[in-house]
Amino acid sequence: MSTLLDPPQPPTRNGSPDTSFEAADSIDVSRMQQLVLAAMHRMRTYRSEPAEAWLIQGEVEAHLQHSVSGSTIRTRLSELTDLGFVTLTDRTGLSKTGHRCARYALAEIGKAA
Repeated sequence: MSTLLDPPQPPTRNGSPDTSFEAADSIDVSRMQQLVLAAMHRMRTYRSEPAEAWLIQGEVEAHLQHSVSGSTIRTRLSELTDLGFVTLTDRTGLSKTGHRCARYALAEIGKAA
């Protein structure tokens, strides 16, 4: 099981060119996970409802002051959901193009189930 201190390997597919593996190795997954969590924490100060990945992406980009791939944010959200730090709350959000998509919230860590 992975933790933030033991990050998972970035994904690549069998048969990917060597450059894909080199690019995947260059990504600091745990750093991006931490940036996503920090962005979601900042968003709680002005947003009470769960957020779509593209909104979280915007918050990360505003913090970094450069663009980040949407797939990177969605992958980090999936990893953080698997780790229990983030909850996929529903699939009633709206994408930038108006289609339904998942919405995420920080998990309530430390609360009795």
